[in-house]
Amino acid sequence: MTQTHNLSPTLSRLTVRFATEVDLPQIAHIAHVTWDATYSETIDAENRREFLARSYSIESLATSIGAPGQWFYVAEFEQEVVGFGHFVRRYHPTHGRAELVRFYVLPDYQNMGIGRAILKTGFAALAEARIDRCSVSVQATNVRAQKIYEQHGFTFYRNHGQFLGTQIITLSQFIRPIIAEDLRQD
Repeated sequence: MTQTHNLSPTLSRLTVRFATEVDLPQIAHIAHVTWDATYSETIDAENRREFLARSYSIESLATSIGAPGQWFYVAEFEQEVVGFGHFVRRYHPTHGRAELVRFYVLPDYQNMGIGRAILKTGFAALAEARIDRCSVSVQATNVRAQKIYEQHGFTFYRNHGQFLGTQIITLSQFIRPIIAEDLRQD
């Protein structure tokens, strides 16, 4: 699925499309840059390195490309991959559930509507797949990300702890209904 959004004249050359194996080095680069910019004061450097090495290695990322029940998108701005979003179907016996497991835009490209375009594309795909709810977890201290999720229809659900290397971090989980209007791309 390739979507071109007319969000502003600045984004007239934005394309959101499925990630391919060719994109994996840039996806890993974006993860490293954004994690260092976002979590340098709250997650120890060694824990960040270990997490990124495990979760953003080319081998780890490759298992998500084209996998059933996964929607992994990149955003290209002027033919450069500058962000990505990864949605995964989660098992539930009676309802379609999904989780936004990865979502990052390079710092120099934030606040331009690129993240919005990724989210809208993902929500449309989830609606098409009859998913009725999407969740996302974000570090509880990352108020900026929480506000972004709230602006896109997510509401706070709960806090929970999780080990990240040698640290326990508190995550805030947010939930968003997926509705028929999500199918509409503007």
